[in-house]
Amino acid sequence: MRMLKRIIIGGFAAIVVLLAGCEEEKKAVADLVKTETVEEILQVDETVVDDYWTQPIDSQICQTIGECRDLGDTYGSEHFTSFLGELKASDQMSYLNVATEEDESVLAIATNEKEDEESIIARYELIEEEFVLTKGEEASIFKGIADIVLALYDRNKVNLQILDFQEDVYPYVDVYEGKLVMPSNLITHWLQSATVSTLIHEYGHMLTWNEADFVISETCAADQFHMKPYWECYNTDSYMNLYYQAFLKEYEERWLQAGNRTAEERIAFYEKHKDSFVTTYATVNPYEDIAESFSYFMLTPYNANPQTIPARKVNFFYQFPELVEYRAFVLKELKVRKDEMWSFY
Repeated sequence: MRMLKRIIIGGFAAIVVLLAGCEEEKKAVADLVKTETVEEILQVDETVVDDYWTQPIDSQICQTIGECRDLGDTYGSEHFTSFLGELKASDQMSYLNVATEEDESVLAIATNEKEDEESIIARYELIEEEFVLTKGEEASIFKGIADIVLALYDRNKVNLQILDFQEDVYPYVDVYEGKLVMPSNLITHWLQSATVSTLIHEYGHMLTWNEADFVISETCAADQFHMKPYWECYNTDSYMNLYYQAFLKEYEERWLQAGNRTAEERIAFYEKHKDSFVTTYATVNPYEDIAESFSYFMLTPYNANPQTIPARKVNFFYQFPELVEYRAFVLKELKVRKDEMWSFY
């Protein structure tokens, strides 16, 4: 759970937005962006919303955007309660200390040390669309997670090349190397309690932070999110920029620039803004906020009438047909696995 730029993106720490192919679909999505979420349109023109949900979608599992939404709810219905338990596991004040300047836990070595190749217990590399063990010793628990990552992660949208199981690290992704890292010495504890939500959270990082989504620049237009410490100027149509425009523009600059590095700073920000985030951990920085909201979008039922900022953040992702379809696909895959193997892994 960490963000270390260009090496580590934080744990329970993107891609060019692929809008729908036809002109009508593009127009509907543009309308949604202007009003920020599908639900806000409900308050303006219900016909527009109906037109959006009834739009056809190029998918093998559903014919319209609304059908994809509903199928996701159907496939996930048996497991939403357990998924919500996983998601709430990160809603603890203790997580505000993760990767802070004062964090002296054994896992804090991931914050300030380069990757130790000797700590890699097992490495799987993607070769001809299969994960192949290339280093270390295989274990059934590692293989099971490699299989579910291979099944769930859309490699057409994210750069995924390597899956490492490494000692004494928080889960993280490195989008530059296309690498996902999981803590080998905590896997047994997490397998039945938080692995699915962790994998979805990390996929959210890969999806919303990608070199194709920004340019390196010291300056940025007012309508673009600018992560100044890393010179990232996000494209106007990127998930990260649209999320920033909808929800984050009014927050203090220090937080927007991931500058809250002490537990005291994070607690102060949390106490001031806690009603606007889906979890405590989401208040750490913008990257964790969007990844946590994405996880709730993926693993909780659709809310047709959001009344809070966190609920609207979750529903933000429904304005993208490709994500509504992806949600249905993932929940379908998880249901099939649980039905056939009595386990997601």
